[in-house]
Amino acid sequence: MIIVDADVLVIDLGYTGDPNYSATKDFLDYLAVNGVGRGITTQGLLEVVGKRSFQTPAALIPRLPAMLLARYGLTLIPDVAVVPEYAGCTFDEVIGGMVRQMSLGDAVMAIQMMKYSPTATALVTWNAKHFRGKLTVPVLTPEEWLQQQPPARTTSPTGPTP
Repeated sequence: MIIVDADVLVIDLGYTGDPNYSATKDFLDYLAVNGVGRGITTQGLLEVVGKRSFQTPAALIPRLPAMLLARYGLTLIPDVAVVPEYAGCTFDEVIGGMVRQMSLGDAVMAIQMMKYSPTATALVTWNAKHFRGKLTVPVLTPEEWLQQQPPARTTSPTGPTP
């Protein structure tokens, strides 16, 4: 399973003029067509919901997490049915991330990955420089990750990401 960072979804959902939009779309389409196992941390999902909440009716915001998970075929890490608390991180763990020069959000995300998805094979993010050398898994941009994959299949039962 790979972990997809919030920035990838944020670009796909609302920044068609972003220079990384095309590569983001290619990456997400590849994941959908090829059935690549993918997840997002609760930190990452809440970041996307937070960004989208400004353009969403209040009554719809509580449904956004499930809608985003379904739209992108993501597994939530940790599963809130098992770990209902927001972060699942101790104070000392967060400080440890900050010792590695990580922001609060990045430290929480890194801890969630290590604790709740220890078999993750990569973190895919446009903010790779924030994580490189600070995680035990490779940190790749969507373009870098795609370059390492075999050619995409041409069809999928569910089709490419809408």
